[in-house]
Amino acid sequence: MLLLGLFSRGDRLLSLPEVFLGQTSIVNIERFCVKFPAEVPDGFDEAALIGIFQGWIRDEKIAGTLIDVIDYRHVPDGPGIMLVTYEINYMMEHQDFYGLYAQRRWGEVENQPHPEAIVDLVKSAAAFGTILQKDTGITLKGNEFLYISNDRLNAPNTDAAFSEIKPDLETALSHIYGDAKCSIERVENNPKARLTLRVKADSPVAIADVCAVA
Repeated sequence: MLLLGLFSRGDRLLSLPEVFLGQTSIVNIERFCVKFPAEVPDGFDEAALIGIFQGWIRDEKIAGTLIDVIDYRHVPDGPGIMLVTYEINYMMEHQDFYGLYAQRRWGEVENQPHPEAIVDLVKSAAAFGTILQKDTGITLKGNEFLYISNDRLNAPNTDAAFSEIKPDLETALSHIYGDAKCSIERVENNPKARLTLRVKADSPVAIADVCAVA
């Protein structure tokens, strides 16, 4: 069962920021990404996402400062169709596998603890994915995602950086998936590539339930 980001102290429920208050992290990573696996329905034309995402901007369907839609389908294994916001870039990416890729650009909270920032990005991606499923028929797996460091200075692709990030990710997962058993594995890739971790909960989770994390 998902734990909706709430914990208790005495007879009072704590909000997510209160839970993280006082926790320390040995890494300071502002920019990172998550990617949820996705499957498209038979006959789906990816070009349709351009108009759909433009409609989301017009109707302000997702949170944030919505800026533009960019078509990168001409780039091999590239970001596909991207919806750009000031805070997060959302894209349907083809590299390695097709999926919803969310790239954190700027944190809304100054000096936000890394585990809390992970929860926020996962929640934002899941909210995007929930609307995506309703409007397109594309389905996403809510119980697994990639965490990708976009900060080669503070989180290079090394065993040491993996050991530093893993506890932060474990803390975040306890809020995202509650008491579900989760695995965290380092993806073996080119040492010059970005540090990538694969996360998977041991039971299926709807993307809408991930979106509901408080």
